[in-house]
Amino acid sequence: MAKARKTAFISGSARNIGRAIALRLARDGFNIVVNGSRDRDACDLVASGVRQAGVDAMVAMGNVGSSADVRAMASGVLDKFGRVDVLVNNAAIRPRKSLLEMSDEDWDQVISVDLNGAFYLSRAFLPKMVDAGWGRIINMAGMNAIHGYAGRAPVSAAKHGVWGLTKALGKEFAPAGITVNVISPGP
Repeated sequence: MAKARKTAFISGSARNIGRAIALRLARDGFNIVVNGSRDRDACDLVASGVRQAGVDAMVAMGNVGSSADVRAMASGVLDKFGRVDVLVNNAAIRPRKSLLEMSDEDWDQVISVDLNGAFYLSRAFLPKMVDAGWGRIINMAGMNAIHGYAGRAPVSAAKHGVWGLTKALGKEFAPAGITVNVISPGP
């Protein structure tokens, strides 16, 4: 009997770092869930590249900053693959606007996608990781979490929160065989 492939969900994987991660994990033999919130064509293109690596792909369109969207995406992913073994919380928005010009909606949108999305996705996929006794969560924080930049207050706050979430989840779920790490790439 062939060993079942592991499955990876990469949020924000239609382009840039997320796309590169999806294609690399596909080459490493993972089935891939490609996620985006707006550009289905870009997601389908990445999924096509994943399939060319000889593994299965699924496109899960939705806003990771919406708990309802994440529940719906997770339901479809779990129906197809049974579980997610590797979760890469990569989706982010990075508007540049002075704090004094920022509306409540501007702030809330960044916090929802950049921080809440990592929480919603982790909560959705952790139960099956715990059941399996193995899982990996990789949170992307970027240099905003470390340095803070003018015009990026909500991004810096959210990404610093991702560091805190990573530390807490790492300690809570290490006994279950799950590692949680943060990566902060720069330019």
